[in-house]
Parts: sequence; C-alpha cells; structure tokens
Amino acid sequence: MKKELKPYVALCDAITKLFYPNVEVVMHDLEAKKLVHIVNAFSKRRVGDAMISELKDLDGIKENWVGPYDKTSSDGKRLKAVSIIVRDMEEKPIGMICINYNTEPIETLFESLKGFLHVNDSAPKPSVLFSQSWREHTEETIEKYLSSKNIALSGLSSDDKKELVIFLESEGIFAIRNVVGYICSVLNVSKATIYNWLKVVRG
Repeated sequence: MKKELKPYVALCDAITKLFYPNVEVVMHDLEAKKLVHIVNAFSKRRVGDAMISELKDLDGIKENWVGPYDKTSSDGKRLKAVSIIVRDMEEKPIGMICINYNTEPIETLFESLKGFLHVNDSAPKPSVLFSQSWREHTEETIEKYLSSKNIALSGLSSDDKKELVIFLESEGIFAIRNVVGYICSVLNVSKATIYNWLKVVRG
C-alpha cells in the first residue's frame, strides 16, 4: 500500500464501524490497480485482488467522487454505492475508496412499515377509546358541533341543546361512564332533561 493511502485506512474502518453490518468499504491503489484494504467484505473480495473495473486516463479524472449509484454484489445483494477519488499533494489520483451499502434490510423494513401504516386499509379507530381522556374527547366533540353551527356554547337555545345532545349520542359520547353529569354541568340542564332528549333517538 502506498504510504499516502495509509491515513485513509482509519477512515474506512470508522465508516464500517458506524454502519455495520450493512456497509462494505474498499480501498484501491490506482497505480497498482489492486485492492489494498477492505472492511466487512460481504463481496468476498480480498486484499491483493485486482480492480474489477480498469480505469483509464487516471490523470483525466476531474471528479472527486462518483455516485451514489446502484449495483449488485456477487451474491445478488442490492447495493447503493459511492466511489471517492483519493489524490496526492499534486492532485494526482492515487487511490479510490468505494463505499457499498446493502439496502435490502432497509427496503424490507420500509415495505413492512408502508404496509403497517397504510391508512386506507385501516379500520376507523374508536375515538372514545383513543382519546387522551373522556373529558377532553367530550369537549372536542362539543366543539365540533358548535363549529358546524357557527355558534358559541353560551348562545345555545333549548332546542340547540337538545340537538347537541342528540349529536353527542350519535358520536357515542353517552357510552362513556358518568358523562351525563358532566354534560349537565356544561349545558346547565338537569339529568332528567338529558334523558328525555335521549329517549327521542333511543325510542
């Protein structure tokens, strides 16, 4: 290995340490056209192997990196790769570091999450069960009714309150234990009044 490439060994090792086990980092000596360092070699290549692709006109290379690009490993793994050109003090290309990331574990996880989070395939959640608290849920439902009618709570007539109670019944609010007393305090009506209104829809 050229001495100018030796400082990059620690960099290769650190990248692999961070993204292990899904990354392979390979360093080539461009002059010798050989692989001089490899970490987490899932491509089965070894130090001393010849470069897979031969680069021509090395001095004509202007880019400092190539990629990211897709490739396939020798055992069929789908990889996302980037190649970095290492230059000496005179800007001459002397090495190339290839970072090969195995994307299959992420793709598998993504497909699982996409299926799990597919909202259109999910049944509507029972809002009473999933609300932070029954009181908060009840207040949100009352606010929903008031917003639809563009009216304030203080401006509700007796008929409006009756309509609101019927609306709350349709939203399942009265399935909550002890909610009747809370509704009475909010609307300033008696329990008897609430139950009489509920009889209208319950029969």
